[in-house]
Amino acid sequence: MIRSKPFFSIIIPALNEVKYLPHLLEDLTSQTFRDFEVLVVDGHSRDQTVAKAKLFARRLPHLTILQSPQPHVCVQRNLGAKKAHSEILVFLDADNSLPSYFLQGLKYRWESSHVDILACWFKPDIMKPSNETIATAVNLFLELQHTLKPTYLLESMFAITKSCFQTIGGFDESVNYAEGKSLIQSAISHGYTSKVVRDPVYTYSFRRLRKFGVLSMANRIAKMELSALLNQDLSKTKFTDLYPMQGGSFFHQSARARSRFLTNITKLLKNL
Repeated sequence: MIRSKPFFSIIIPALNEVKYLPHLLEDLTSQTFRDFEVLVVDGHSRDQTVAKAKLFARRLPHLTILQSPQPHVCVQRNLGAKKAHSEILVFLDADNSLPSYFLQGLKYRWESSHVDILACWFKPDIMKPSNETIATAVNLFLELQHTLKPTYLLESMFAITKSCFQTIGGFDESVNYAEGKSLIQSAISHGYTSKVVRDPVYTYSFRRLRKFGVLSMANRIAKMELSALLNQDLSKTKFTDLYPMQGGSFFHQSARARSRFLTNITKLLKNL
């Protein structure tokens, strides 16, 4: 039982994540900042995800494991937010990794940024030039567009006030991909603010990139970017042939900016 509100409520949706979730929970046990609760929202995993999570009950005394009515990441995140005790919600993917100082750094950034939504830079789980290039490009893009007109939010890690989350109705449960896009756009339209900071840095799993292959992944990203540049609303389309986790980045700038962006994407495709 939570006697007082924790500083952070960490919400982790999971579905058959027995290979990854225990590592993230282990990272959370090692945090130098301890004022947080953890809510694992399972989507009816068929493996030992829940059983493994329960093993952390003693080391994470404020751990709650919830069962989602359906295996849908938006439904799972919304359920976690509904059950959270803190005014600050932190959403994490089950395959993230965190350094021991991550929550301490996040607390500092949160208190000094004075925004309603805060995201951090990430690094790839396997450090090699091609992965680092992709990570840097994505990080810079996210940082830039949040200083201009936020239109995209990487759902793998971000903090948001519970009041903001509730006001905008949480995640749109009819969206099948790029769920962060509709959330951030709704928040901004309601007058809320956001920021992307360069530290603390968390580790983001490139397992989907490895599964599909670098060239295939780059092709998927390019297709999504093209959809964004064409300004097509494809958020409710099931993109079984596209990147299944992240949606397209939206880059509605000048014609010169669009041209430069397409040139850079072309170079990336040639180099991968």
